[in-house]
Amino acid sequence: MARVAVFLFLFFAFLLVLRVIRVLLASRLRGGSRPTVEGEMVRDPVCGTWVDRRIALAGRKGGEWFPVCSEKCRQSLESA
Repeated sequence: MARVAVFLFLFFAFLLVLRVIRVLLASRLRGGSRPTVEGEMVRDPVCGTWVDRRIALAGRKGGEWFPVCSEKCRQSLESA
């Protein structure tokens, strides 16, 4: 019975070491330890298209900034 317990302990310790190695290699291949973060999706107030906040253009209306999807929507927002 003691042999089975020692075997199971060594087996799970080995699996833990493999998991740690896999995580470390994955973080190095990704270029650092930063987790991948997806951008926040926002709705264009002019046409209703969903656009990533990181690539949205800034349109101004009434002293307030709004994210818009294109130059055409930005011009429409600012002229209204």
